[in-house]
Amino acid sequence: MSFGHEIKSLLSGWKATAVLLTLTAAAMAAATLIEARINPTAARAVVYHSWWFGLLLLLLAVNFMLTARRMRLARRRRWGVLLLHYGLAVTLAGAFVTHAWGYEGYMHIREGETSNRMMTTDRSVREVPFEITLNRFTLSRYQGSQSPSSYESDVTIRYKGKERNRKIYMNNIARVGGFRIYQSSYDRDERGTILSVNHDPAGTALTYAGYALLFAGLVASLASRKSRLRTLYRSLGTTVRLLAVAGLLLSAGCSADAGSRTSDDVPDRAIAARFGALPVQSLDGRIEPLGSYASEVLRKLYHGERYRGMNADQVLLGIVTDSARWSREPLIRLDSKPLREALGTNRTHVSFAELFDGVPPDGYRIGKQAEAVYAKAPAERTKLDKEYLKLDEKANILYGLLGRRTLRIFPVPDSDRWLAPGERSQNMTATDSARTVELFGRLVRASVSRDTTEIGRALDAVRRYQTEFRPGLHSRRITAELLYNRLSPFRWAMRGYLILGAALLGAALWEIFGKNRRRATRIAGIAAAAVAAVFAWQTFGLGLRWYVSGHAPWSNAYETMVYVGWATVLSGLVFARRSRLAPALAALMGGVALFVSNLNWLDPQITPLVPVLKSYWLMIHVSVVTASYGFFGICAACGIASLAATAFGRNLRELRAINEMAMIVGLALLTAGIFFGAVWANESWGRYWGWDPKETWALITMFAYALATHSRHIPRLDGPFAFDVLSVVCFSTVLMTFFGVNYYLSGLHSYGHSGGVSLTVPLIGASVVIALIAAAAGRYFKTSKKR
Repeated sequence: MSFGHEIKSLLSGWKATAVLLTLTAAAMAAATLIEARINPTAARAVVYHSWWFGLLLLLLAVNFMLTARRMRLARRRRWGVLLLHYGLAVTLAGAFVTHAWGYEGYMHIREGETSNRMMTTDRSVREVPFEITLNRFTLSRYQGSQSPSSYESDVTIRYKGKERNRKIYMNNIARVGGFRIYQSSYDRDERGTILSVNHDPAGTALTYAGYALLFAGLVASLASRKSRLRTLYRSLGTTVRLLAVAGLLLSAGCSADAGSRTSDDVPDRAIAARFGALPVQSLDGRIEPLGSYASEVLRKLYHGERYRGMNADQVLLGIVTDSARWSREPLIRLDSKPLREALGTNRTHVSFAELFDGVPPDGYRIGKQAEAVYAKAPAERTKLDKEYLKLDEKANILYGLLGRRTLRIFPVPDSDRWLAPGERSQNMTATDSARTVELFGRLVRASVSRDTTEIGRALDAVRRYQTEFRPGLHSRRITAELLYNRLSPFRWAMRGYLILGAALLGAALWEIFGKNRRRATRIAGIAAAAVAAVFAWQTFGLGLRWYVSGHAPWSNAYETMVYVGWATVLSGLVFARRSRLAPALAALMGGVALFVSNLNWLDPQITPLVPVLKSYWLMIHVSVVTASYGFFGICAACGIASLAATAFGRNLRELRAINEMAMIVGLALLTAGIFFGAVWANESWGRYWGWDPKETWALITMFAYALATHSRHIPRLDGPFAFDVLSVVCFSTVLMTFFGVNYYLSGLHSYGHSGGVSLTVPLIGASVVIALIAAAAGRYFKTSKKR
């Protein structure tokens, strides 16, 4: 046997696949930690751009192709699996080409200057075959604020004797000679721009070809009658019927507010509710009820839905009618200990006045720090930098409200703009401007006098002014949003899932192990139907939020978490006819997901999409990837239940079949979602892959579940106990991708670290899982020895 044949045999084995996947995933995980501890440049130098990491990717590509040949997939006509293996190989080959020959860097250009040089990531200067002249840099700020809202570069590009003018901003990149150019940052004096430049035509083309093969392979393999999914499906019985669930109208009522204080200096709740029903234009241009705006402001500032017993409507009405008092109220939360130390306080909340050394806006204590952070590229900002930005945002929001500059409740005739009291517009006469001052002054005077009748009249006068210039103002969307706020569909769904999930789990266990199984079956059926009804209620809530916002409801951390809960319960209901445990575990996990979504560090604000998110690729990418998390959640729940049963000497074979089916579906969705995300990234900022921590951990998750789904071919991992353990352990990569990257690492996808998110809960959860695995291992191996 030749040496080459031995190497070929070694690389084509399942053990080689497992080792290479594990080593590559471990290297990528280490790189994200290096990036968080040091900087992205160090992570690229040590891992991503190293020779040994490129070799790992190359060996993986070779392994996938040799394994496909060793399994004789073409001869057996397993075309779907064959395309999957070759698609992965081509994708990795594309990554290798990008690593070997692709490069990127930055061009710093001042207004009026021309440049044909870029600074690469390794700090070397490189000439490019084109010239860029910066004609003008434009920075737009939020109204009444110094915080940037958008920035763009008006440039002239000269290439091969041709000249063209372009505007470069987020989601609007320029392409020239195989290069992609996009807006990255700017100079502090707002007279210069920093453009990011990427050159990787061959790697991108090869990777896209791999994605196409992957997508075709996924569809073919799932549709094939010989697929593992269809085999497992048949082992459970006849075809699963489609779930037909009748919608349930839950009575909507708001729970009584406990602990609310009644005092002469607190705005009346009924009057505040009328105030909250007035339409307003938020800073991002959306027309919404003041109640929604008030809730967003209170959660943003205070990280709570109530302040000293007052609801959001009462707080906002107090802020805009009694600014002197509310500027001294500790409404602003300091998210982290380092930020509190930087400000010289140990309190978690401070007042607006405490952020200034003099009379606001003079002596702004974090002004210089915030300005320095804004000038940095997003990927270079530290966790403390992000805390300064969040605090600056809060200060600007409250500053605008205290001065009534951001309370835009008066529409401008023949314009899409709305104005705050006293503001002027070219479409507004001096008389109309004076009317806004008088109308709002009337509301302030009535609030000071505590005359509820006069306050109501003042609010009615404001509403008449609004309808005078916007006859169709009180549209169906405004009414729907008021209904959405009143119903709180996801809070009710959370309670329903947790209660019914626990009941269904108890009934399912009674049905399996109890004596009176007929009664248990009846109770389990009722509980499962109730879970399906709550699922229909949550679906109604998602549809209502979609209608109100005008876009798919998974554009931020809060919406994504709600969608994860929905997808998890859906995946459990799909298997409801084959197992009572699947919907029970899914309901509990869905309830936990909705509970997490309601924590104060996730913002439920309905907002228009920022430019980079205005893409249909985003909607596809996020929905598909997040749906995969729901199926992986079922895998983890089934694995935990199976391990618990093993620890007590029981064997739940049906759960393992459902576990593997859910894992196959989840892996297919995740793989497709990563592909769609790469296309979105390429269309939005000019590169399909940037080794951002979120991207990297999504790939680690894919590798982890690919290993788990193929574990039956790998010696010592081919038993039921090993599969149960893998299904639980692999879920930690999902948690890291969704939570860990967002709140513990830095990157383009990071939502920012929050002081309320600590390592305590993950460590406790990991300890419980390790204890369960140890108990199950003891019983499993003890039983195996007896056999």
